[in-house]
Amino acid sequence: MIPDQPRLRAADLAIFSLVFVSGLAACGRVPGQFEVLQNQVPNAGCTIDTNETVYRGTGYLDVSLVGAGSLSAYWVFPLVVNNLPGAAAGSPDGNEIDVHSFAVDIGPSKYGSLPANVQALFDRINGDKSAADYALLHYSLPWSVTIKSGGGKAATAVNGFPVALAQQVRATGDVGISPTSMVVNVRTRIFGSTNTQDIESDPFDFPVYVCNGCLVGDVLPCPYTAKPANPGNDCNIAQDAVVDCCSFNGELMCPPAVVGAQ
Repeated sequence: MIPDQPRLRAADLAIFSLVFVSGLAACGRVPGQFEVLQNQVPNAGCTIDTNETVYRGTGYLDVSLVGAGSLSAYWVFPLVVNNLPGAAAGSPDGNEIDVHSFAVDIGPSKYGSLPANVQALFDRINGDKSAADYALLHYSLPWSVTIKSGGGKAATAVNGFPVALAQQVRATGDVGISPTSMVVNVRTRIFGSTNTQDIESDPFDFPVYVCNGCLVGDVLPCPYTAKPANPGNDCNIAQDAVVDCCSFNGELMCPPAVVGAQ
């Protein structure tokens, strides 16, 4: 049985973050048969469900909050739908899709241009498909889930922006504190198979705004003596929510250390 509310544990996230260059066999795609409906908003504790009313249309990534040990700079949570015709009552589901992987491609967005030095970085990466860095913008990720036909849904998670890419983008010096200083398009596709065919989802394009410091809230000396007003995102401190921090010897701790809070 596939649970409706998978919890993203540290071990799971480590598996999701394995990056390797895409080498997928050709798959069939008929628009509307297999698709990503939207990007889900995580619940408390970083649980992801299939509730269609809770979604995010735009992402925000703060590269200043991406730690070297992070598993992803930005997570996307695709709600995947199998619209192949459902099976008759009591019959085997021949259109059930066994998902085996994601493919992710990161590039410029139609909603804005890249800063000059970031564009140069992307051009360099795209210029040599044999180089290791090419897998920072174009990569595949393993995933396993079974989705019933006739509108079956699955809540999933995919590394939408590698940590090493965020580090290189920040190092260009071209990304500012403004929440809209840079925007990229994160294109996600899902690959799987039924009993009779390989199948590829419609591409899902998701805009992610990238900044350097825009999600950092209050900064006070460490430690806090009360819980912070802005605790940040439960799945990844570098995305989609303001987080309060504390400062210790010039280093930020986000969220802050707290002592004495009830």
